[in-house]
Amino acid sequence: MVAVRVWTALLIASACAFVLAALGLARTRRWTALAGALLLGIASGPETSAIALGQVALIAAAAIACALLAFERRALAAGAVATLVAALQPNLAIALIARLRDRSALAGASLAALAFAALTLAAGGGVPGVRAYLHRLAEHGAAERFVAIQHTPAAIAWAFGAPGDLALIAETLCALAVIAITIAATVRAQLDTLDGTLLALAALPLAVPFFHEHDFVVELLPLTVLAIRGRGAAPVLTALAAALICVNWLNLAQRPEAAAQTVALGLAAACGYVLLGPALRQAQDDTRLTRADLLPFAAVIALACVAVPLGHAHPAPVWPDGLPAGYRAPAHADASAVWADEQRIAGLETRQPVWGALRALPLAGCIVLGIAVVRSGRRRTAG
Repeated sequence: MVAVRVWTALLIASACAFVLAALGLARTRRWTALAGALLLGIASGPETSAIALGQVALIAAAAIACALLAFERRALAAGAVATLVAALQPNLAIALIARLRDRSALAGASLAALAFAALTLAAGGGVPGVRAYLHRLAEHGAAERFVAIQHTPAAIAWAFGAPGDLALIAETLCALAVIAITIAATVRAQLDTLDGTLLALAALPLAVPFFHEHDFVVELLPLTVLAIRGRGAAPVLTALAAALICVNWLNLAQRPEAAAQTVALGLAAACGYVLLGPALRQAQDDTRLTRADLLPFAAVIALACVAVPLGHAHPAPVWPDGLPAGYRAPAHADASAVWADEQRIAGLETRQPVWGALRALPLAGCIVLGIAVVRSGRRRTAG
């Protein structure tokens, strides 16, 4: 129990560090922005999932934000330490590659990579241990490649009825296309180091083969920064992205009896997003409501009007609650095989288009967020 409390406190501290680093990147010290960022985090589906499930994704996301802030301020040692901590979840930390455009960031990331390699070798017992770990990691990825808790293009294509091989091909083509578009947009729009990394974070869920609901916590960084300093049409696009990303839409099928709570949290996250806007507008002596202020509320309500009935009509199983009372794991099976069997028995590999559609909503939000990053960065470069 003590260990759980300590871990929860560490996650909450990481969330606070994430908020402070995000506000530092957005270059604002206003109390309204602090309140808005905290509320956005507390109420958003990804962060509540990360804290409730004790996921290291929140720590990695906070470290990514701190690394960006450190690199922006040429603090090499702090950037190296933050990058090393971000590597606790490599599928999120990989987005920092987009930041490696200057010597300070490259040196800090190189130091972190060397430290990560040394620690990995030491913990794994040398090269054979690391090789065995990578093998187990691949087996675990295969065990839940198409299950309902995966928010990847392959898992969603599977839910809509695509054969396994075709779903994997589609995911690979999607990843290659997203990487190419991200690079081209960064170059063509002449995005600076921060905007380029924010774009990479927005593209991340569409380019990696392993992504859960709590992993979307990294998207709170571009959402927060753009809500404060976005220009032109970017705040409107970001508001729509916030509604799509910050609600745990799949939860409406996993726990349809808690639909009211899920929607209420979505509306609270919308309130947090709206509080971020005045940080910029108050500096310009403009306190009028904008479309971006109203859009997240309207989007959450409109989407909920469709998603809530669908979730009630097509409830999704939850592990381990979906396992039968007399279930016993296969004898002599390793952890990955047991995990795969439990997911299958619990019904999480069922092909259900509604579950796929609910999981596609935050991915659509990431696409909208990426467009907002490009629009905002291009306008700032032109200005």
